[in-house]
Amino acid sequence: YIIKPDGTGLERITYFEGFDSFPMFSHDGKKLVFCSNRKGKTPHQTNVFICDWKK
Repeated sequence: YIIKPDGTGLERITYFEGFDSFPMFSHDGKKLVFCSNRKGKTPHQTNVFICDWKK
């Protein structure tokens, strides 16, 4: 989820039932990076995903 500093605008940004965590934006705000166990080949395998951030 992402939310504005004033507490409004709660928005879900990932739609995976498993583990998605540790989100961070790039310094320029153009990329979102997060860890997830989606597409893991073994149980509890965690991968890092880097996504273009577009509003």
